[in-house]
Amino acid sequence: MSTGTTLGEARPEWAQRQERERRHRRAKSRLRLPFAVAAACQAVLLLWWAAAYPAFTAGPPDGSAPLYAAALRAVHAGPLTLAQTVAVAFGLGYLVAALSRFGVRGRHSAPVALALAALPPTGSLAVSLGPGVPCAAAALLLTGAGLRLLARHGEGTARRGGPAQRLDLAALFGAVLLLALTGTRGAGTGLVAVLVLVAALPRVRARLALLAALALAVPIALALLGHPADRGGSLHTLRAADLARARQADPAAPADPALTALAPPGAWAAAGADCSATAALTDRWNAAAARRGADELAAAWRQLLRDHPDRVLDARLCRGRLAWSVWAGGGGPHAATVVPDAADSSHGLWRPLHAAADWSRTLLRAPQLDWLLWRGALWAYAGLAAALLYAWRHRLPALVPVAGAAVLATQLALTASAADQDYRGMGAALLAGPLLATLATVRSRRAA
Repeated sequence: MSTGTTLGEARPEWAQRQERERRHRRAKSRLRLPFAVAAACQAVLLLWWAAAYPAFTAGPPDGSAPLYAAALRAVHAGPLTLAQTVAVAFGLGYLVAALSRFGVRGRHSAPVALALAALPPTGSLAVSLGPGVPCAAAALLLTGAGLRLLARHGEGTARRGGPAQRLDLAALFGAVLLLALTGTRGAGTGLVAVLVLVAALPRVRARLALLAALALAVPIALALLGHPADRGGSLHTLRAADLARARQADPAAPADPALTALAPPGAWAAAGADCSATAALTDRWNAAAARRGADELAAAWRQLLRDHPDRVLDARLCRGRLAWSVWAGGGGPHAATVVPDAADSSHGLWRPLHAAADWSRTLLRAPQLDWLLWRGALWAYAGLAAALLYAWRHRLPALVPVAGAAVLATQLALTASAADQDYRGMGAALLAGPLLATLATVRSRRAA
């Protein structure tokens, strides 16, 4: 028996007790920062909630998110937006805690989180109605959970389990479930993000795959039980916009009678030139005829996909410009970044507070600030650049896919299914990107 083993076995009780107390204090100190950040962000978001009550933008949710619409009908707009503020505040605190495992100090990450809660683009986002808000909160949880699991992988404790790891896996399950419940786009986002994490985190690969499969199966089970489900009702508008863009590429092609029954040739030509939103066509067409001709429209789109897949991709990339381009396009009236105005029903709990919130939001809608405050692509790239810099400094290449999984999945899902240039579609990048950028402040080594 070695001397070290003998001394370890003969360690006095008081020394073991001191070691346990030291570990307990270290665990408490790790929890102090994220709880303080989450509480401060919640306080700021409560001001936004009071200013925007019941919701800042209270238009009907997208038809592709029937479960979100059902939740809105069940609990009313005010409680739903309040729950959204809790989810966003928790997500911000959770991501700050994850970044601290990589050496990001609270004096760098905490002010960024508070700024995200306070600034009008992100503060008003948290109290708006729409499936993009829970998707953004889920992206924060996914990114935080992935980073914390990666930190344990680097420390060699990934296989031990424990309460902290179970919390991270639960957060990841909740994030994927939240995404899946928002509709097809959210489910696609969750699936892509989990695939990236599964590839980057081999030691927890089986658990990640199982939890993701369970979360993605919940909406399917609800549909089988008769609850609202995404029936793909918005697909015909996306396909019609693809066809309009394709017609512009080949104007000499003979007109399809099934398509001219939906809208006159001039409307198809105008929508092909203004390809940034499906509204360029749907504002001009006969909605009733479009519903009746959905089968013919689907057949024409399938033929286009078979014969000219490049034109379909061109149309999707044009509508998905918000996901990749730092600056708005200039090709038509729908190319500008869409920032919805406050709804008429948004009156707030205190009129002066509502007026101040609305004024500050309007102030920051100056066109010169569009690329900085309202388009998430800039912050997606900033977060990715910071992750690349950290990975290079610390020889941790797995950090790049783990940190960027949720935002990249959001960009891909938005490219596939974007209907317009609404800034809320990139809410995940607007919230997670600035926090990930604080990785650039870590110069020497990770925190233990």
